[in-house]
Amino acid sequence: MRWTMPEISVDIEIFCSCGNGLCNQTTGGRNRHGRPGFTVEPCEKCLAKHYDEGYEKGYDKALGEATDEK
Repeated sequence: MRWTMPEISVDIEIFCSCGNGLCNQTTGGRNRHGRPGFTVEPCEKCLAKHYDEGYEKGYDKALGEATDEK
């Protein structure tokens, strides 16, 4: 007698910590060990926010350094 594992189907919704839905940025599949897994691309909204924050931080730092040199 041979036993087989039953197949299970699960619906999963994935959200960023900011609340943005990541359904179009998530793919399901198997990892390198053959186990089920997900790949989630970064949230575009959060990437843009952090890019802007980094830009402002760098600008403020450079402005401060330029002011100190005068």
